[in-house]
Amino acid sequence: NNYKDRKMNILEAVESSLQSRMDKHAFDINVWVNNQHAEGALDKLLTSISKYEKAASEFEVLKKIKDQVSSEPPVEPVANNED
Repeated sequence: NNYKDRKMNILEAVESSLQSRMDKHAFDINVWVNNQHAEGALDKLLTSISKYEKAASEFEVLKKIKDQVSSEPPVEPVANNED
């Protein structure tokens, strides 16, 4: 069970990182929508949308991984003894 807890801890860390990235890109999108007359705003908005889309897609994949891990029976890692 400790091994499964460690797997979930790393997945939760990834989830937090992805949520943070999505929040940053959502903020950037809002900035460029509200400053659309600034030089380069269109390109910066498109870049921010693309980055948000990538993080959101990764977040969806992570949710599927977490669902799979939480439904797996606990398995202990096998020691690699190549002596």
